Amino acid sequence: MALEAGVPMIERWRASSGPIPTVLRIDVEPDENQVTPESRSWAGFVAMVDAVDRLRPQVEDRSGFPLHPTWFLRLDPDIEHHFGRADFVLECHGGIIDRLRGAGDPLGIHVHPYRWDERRHVTYSDHSDIAWVTHCLGIAAETFEKRFAEPVRRSCQGGYFLSEAVINASVDLGIEVDVTPEPGLPPRASDPSFGAYANAPSTDYRHWPRRPYYPSRHDISVPAASAAAARPILVVPLSAYDFETALAPLPRRLRNRLRPWRRGHLPLSPWRSWPSPDVYWDLIARAVAEQPAKYVALAIRTDAPASRTHRGVCALLEGLPGHRIGKRLRFVDPLDPEIRRLATTTGGWSGEDALACRHATP
Repeated sequence: MALEAGVPMIERWRASSGPIPTVLRIDVEPDENQVTPESRSWAGFVAMVDAVDRLRPQVEDRSGFPLHPTWFLRLDPDIEHHFGRADFVLECHGGIIDRLRGAGDPLGIHVHPYRWDERRHVTYSDHSDIAWVTHCLGIAAETFEKRFAEPVRRSCQGGYFLSEAVINASVDLGIEVDVTPEPGLPPRASDPSFGAYANAPSTDYRHWPRRPYYPSRHDISVPAASAAAARPILVVPLSAYDFETALAPLPRRLRNRLRPWRRGHLPLSPWRSWPSPDVYWDLIARAVAEQPAKYVALAIRTDAPASRTHRGVCALLEGLPGHRIGKRLRFVDPLDPEIRRLATTTGGWSGEDALACRHATP
């Protein structure tokens, strides 16, 4: 299956042919969302590290840029509950973590507000208890700092959940970037990433920006209009595109062109089922051409090696060097100056200006 490439698309492609800063977020966690005594494995993490290591030379040969994913580690209370210590992955796979750091890959924390339901003997997502949500974030940040002797600077949240309280707590902890939002995604009442269930829906991302930004002090989904009005944390939304229309039969695509209000973007999640790697990277290229800021941000999870999602994600990554966009993607730290510059507003202030206002009164 191939996507149509209309003249406007070709024109936009030629007008923007330079390197594209790309954030590859890898959430390092147990193989299953609902951990059981029989499935307490992190084999997916080991397999994903091996897959990335195999891909590194191919990506660099193709683009001239090294492949540097950002690895976001689960270090929250749920890990301590199931594995005996919050820093289990660092203790059990310390050699692999050292290898990633030696390769120059940045690290951060990936936090789920998971809680143990003693009555049902299951893990669930507690989205309604602000104190618990921020406690989970604080434990992860504290564990990271103890093990690495430096404060955590990068974070992302699990279960499609990001709130005002989380962003405020992140700022208080000194976290400088959050890579959670999934523009276009409506709130969800149930999802495998919630564990057994959630006691409140996930965040409504339908109207969130599709570019990096510094959130305003009154609404985390709104870019600040000035440095003084900005929270000192960079938000990097994941890439989204109206792929449902792009992949639809021709009659439906024609109808949607006549009814643009019916169209809507959704996250280009690598874990979804895609027709082929070429089609997926075509969609990424279209998203870059359409977005107001030229960047890519993708998120994957360290699923079990035999799972459909792990195999599908690996197939997409393996197909990247052979696609034309493989020459342009430059995988960077979400705190890279290129990403920060994309968040600069037309008002002329920069991310550095926002950080200088870190201690300003909200």
